[in-house]
Amino acid sequence: MRTGFAVSTLSIVIGSAVLGLTLTTPRPAQAFLEDICIPRVRDGLKNCIAPASACKDPAEALNRSCLLEAAQFAAIPPGRSMIHADSTYFIAQALGYRADVAYWIAAYNENSDYGQYLPIDQCGGQATSTNSGASYITAAFNGFKRTNNTTDGPLYHYLLNFSPNGQGTDVHGASGVQAVYPFHYPPPGYPITIDSVYQGTLYDLRQWAMKGDEAPGLLCTAGYTVPNGSSNFSGPKCLANVPLSGNVPLLENYAIGPAINVMSGPKILDNSDTSNVVDYTRLKSWLDDKSRTTGVLFDDPKKPPVPVQIARIGLYLHSLQDASSHGTFCGDDAPSPPGGSDVGSYMFMSSGSIKLVFGTYCATGPHLASHVQETGTGDTSLPLRDYVALNNTVDELILFGNTIAKPRGWIVNPSLLPPNVVGGKSAAGDSAADLKSRLVGRIVQGVQWSRAEVYASGVITAPLQRTDAQDRLNTMNAALGAYSKRLTNANPKLTPLRPMPGNSFDSNDKSVCFK
Repeated sequence: MRTGFAVSTLSIVIGSAVLGLTLTTPRPAQAFLEDICIPRVRDGLKNCIAPASACKDPAEALNRSCLLEAAQFAAIPPGRSMIHADSTYFIAQALGYRADVAYWIAAYNENSDYGQYLPIDQCGGQATSTNSGASYITAAFNGFKRTNNTTDGPLYHYLLNFSPNGQGTDVHGASGVQAVYPFHYPPPGYPITIDSVYQGTLYDLRQWAMKGDEAPGLLCTAGYTVPNGSSNFSGPKCLANVPLSGNVPLLENYAIGPAINVMSGPKILDNSDTSNVVDYTRLKSWLDDKSRTTGVLFDDPKKPPVPVQIARIGLYLHSLQDASSHGTFCGDDAPSPPGGSDVGSYMFMSSGSIKLVFGTYCATGPHLASHVQETGTGDTSLPLRDYVALNNTVDELILFGNTIAKPRGWIVNPSLLPPNVVGGKSAAGDSAADLKSRLVGRIVQGVQWSRAEVYASGVITAPLQRTDAQDRLNTMNAALGAYSKRLTNANPKLTPLRPMPGNSFDSNDKSVCFK
């Protein structure tokens, strides 16, 4: 992980203009930024943003984006995040999920960033409505999209914790809720308690995602409900007609930037047609509508539309992962140590409205640089936030698997699924901790929950360190194939794991690519 605090004024100004554009126009962007992209000249997959080593003065880009990176971000081509997509897909299958269920969880995870996910294959092609990838495209809805600041969409990526004291000191820094560790604080933390006081947006999204049936449930703008004791996020109905407002900073130390001004109420699913704004209760009907998506559970003989529970858990996992990604550079005081100068990011109630506060390091320069650091690290371990995000993904897919997926027949290899996240072992003999150590990585330096621990990568995270995008994807696909072989060698009765549509365990196999 790069360190240092050099500032390039020109690159930050250009990058700031870029971020302003991304928050006011419909273009793809995300936390855990796209790291494999389709080049304009089709010759395999490429890195979406150059690493600091490619900058004219690498020292200039330490925790700041250099001019080259900012310019590339301004015109970033279609791609995907291998943390949001490939890693989530791998984890789900490793826990016994059927391949089609694992795919749609990963696809709707990515949908949160793009408004619609069009997968890319290992040859550098993208699914379209007229090629063989058409049936793998998600429904389109922009209510969760990071760049849609006409809704609360950005707040499902910049997870702002709620500050009861209105100062932010209770939700970040040395004595607060450490944003990089969602639901770990305050004690006793996950899974014994799921905090509904400070981490309200995530709490509300989680309870909706873990809902077992197809009924709409309750999902509110940024999570706000009518008060329930000390919680503003766990009441029986959404808070109505209270304004939420704030500005995402463009330049460090300046509170100017694209504005978010929305009203509380039911969560908006889509407002692309301003004369017909649709709320979250319509999600199932959109998934069932073949004019919106032809996506089905392709391994189910009946080929039903993608169930709403699968889309919900995918959307939630994206925000959960982003909570850690943004927790370092747009949540806690980091990259300053706890107690540093940054006020951090939080939200609070004041005079009948909700104020959104974004910390200094949400600004374009450090923000963009932080996402570039999250894959392609070479011989250096990935940043802590990567490991935390994927460990949380393992835990939540274990819980979802036992309570929702397994009863519905979506677990094809039940012997791989631990019964809980607190020590119970699967029929194959693995606990949640065992699987996290093997798949995500193990701590080799520092103490857990200290924000200083260092991991050695596991089966899934080791490929993410590869510096070349095509090699990164090929290595991930090969790792999935090797892991499948390891499992079936131990138990020949298991259903083998499968690569994502458009991919193969063999990097030279072109037959799988979209045509």
